[in-house]
Amino acid sequence: MGSIPYVQFHEEEKQVEGLKMKSIRTMALLGVGVTALAATAPALSQDQVILRLLPYHTDAMVENYNPNNPTGPQQRMRDFAYEPLWIDNIWHPGENEEALAVSWEIGEDLKSITYKLREGVKWSDGEDFNADDVVFSYEYAKAHPDYPMGIDVFNGETGNVTGAEKIDDYTVRFTLNEPDALARYGLNGLYPLPEHVWKDVEDPKNFANLDVVATGPWTKPANFSRNGHDLCRNELSRYNDENAIDCLRFPQMNGNEQTVAALSAGDLDWLGDGLTDPDVTFLPQSEFNNYWLPAGSDVNLQLNTTRAPFDNLEFRKAMSVAIDRDTLLEIATFGLTTETKYPIGTGEMYNTWYDPEALEPYTWLMQYDPDKAMELLDAAGFVDADNDGWRDNPDGTPIAFGISMPSGWTDWVNTGQTVAENLQDIGINASLKTMDQGAWFDAAPRGDFDVYVMWTNSGPTPYNQYSPMFNPRLMVEGQIDFQAMHQMQIPEVEAALDVFKGSADEATQRAALTDIHKAVAENLPVISLFANPVWYEYSTRRFTGWVTEEDQRFRPQVHDGTRERVWHALSLKPIEGAQF
Repeated sequence: MGSIPYVQFHEEEKQVEGLKMKSIRTMALLGVGVTALAATAPALSQDQVILRLLPYHTDAMVENYNPNNPTGPQQRMRDFAYEPLWIDNIWHPGENEEALAVSWEIGEDLKSITYKLREGVKWSDGEDFNADDVVFSYEYAKAHPDYPMGIDVFNGETGNVTGAEKIDDYTVRFTLNEPDALARYGLNGLYPLPEHVWKDVEDPKNFANLDVVATGPWTKPANFSRNGHDLCRNELSRYNDENAIDCLRFPQMNGNEQTVAALSAGDLDWLGDGLTDPDVTFLPQSEFNNYWLPAGSDVNLQLNTTRAPFDNLEFRKAMSVAIDRDTLLEIATFGLTTETKYPIGTGEMYNTWYDPEALEPYTWLMQYDPDKAMELLDAAGFVDADNDGWRDNPDGTPIAFGISMPSGWTDWVNTGQTVAENLQDIGINASLKTMDQGAWFDAAPRGDFDVYVMWTNSGPTPYNQYSPMFNPRLMVEGQIDFQAMHQMQIPEVEAALDVFKGSADEATQRAALTDIHKAVAENLPVISLFANPVWYEYSTRRFTGWVTEEDQRFRPQVHDGTRERVWHALSLKPIEGAQF
């Protein structure tokens, strides 16, 4: 199930969540074979330790190792081959957070971030990594604005990073157009390119990058076919002393049935697919199968507030209290989701940021109360004017709308059907509207919908969820951001977001966030349903060292956008006697 852009790399996170959501469909595990995978698996020497992982689904592999190509390669190999400047430990801020930089400092005026780079790092071809590569990467991003490198480059109208200056061989200072205490989170996600390789690449979007030159633990492509490929050890990596894995194997798989069967058969070690009733459909398939579902991003009803009746606040309130969320949690989503306590559009990922006392007055909006819903509708003039059994708008025009959902996403289809039935119970003519996944994704940016269901973003702070939800620039018809599909501009929220990013003081940020929470609860541009699980499945057949509920040292997801995944891979150790 599913978790843009504050800065570009959050756009990538959104794509990753879309890929996770793609994998949620009804399971039919028994009788599903993995002969195709076994037949096409590359042959490696028996003494090599191979970690098999699946960051995303695909119908066929494309031989492309461009670290910033969003169509697939970066989903597989970035983080493992290329390194960012910094890896934020989202679950434990400040712990073990270093990569190509060893420290950072924000200027007093919040208009600069200075990184001290790690010395002694070699590119995989033997050249030295230094500040020249980082400055080059900024200049390259500026020269190729359609190539998504993760830098929020100022272009005169949008963006914020105005320059990158080499202070010395291992110090780089980025300058900003305006103060931003959060800019470092975006810059942390810059994956520097080796200048000596990329300076001659004129068309980065179409560059396949077949000869990978990077600094990460695994940089050497091997055994490519349309059915998969390997990424093998970087012999010059500084991680080699702790790295017990010779190669990462990325098989081609395109559905839950195949992936879960492969994990159960020992042909996969690590994935992140949505599962239906995993205690029945997954765990019994193998004694080595394990899963853990930490609470993730929120799932919301996105209401098209440019249309009646969703432009009416009382109608939105009535919708919220008409929804039986207990049924959504326990039946529609198979007991795999978690409760969202407050009507603020974000899930439980950021509950340490909540001010419960300030939010208590709004909890009634999350409680199932159909009588209250009908009372609100009656008072606002949403009555059955023509005696056809359905409520009408106050001007007498009929109300009839669909809740858009991609067919095949079983739990979301169940959710949409449950919500529709709840609304029908209070006299609202709502129905489930399923469509092909591609059509579903295409409709949202056009604003061509009444009610959508959509997940929220993740990120290091709640700002990363709210900024794209309320950025007016992301509500442009034809290119509406998935987080801003409600199309409601709330000045109080925009102002509080400016305060949040304009201060490095946590108390100030928390106060601003509380203002945002209250404004969202009072306006209800979206209706919170539940918090998604973060899907994480793994096999203990060959490796120890997995992150578990008892050992929550960092996020365990395998998907791109989770930069901690390289730590996870490096922490795994082979079991003596295991067959690789």
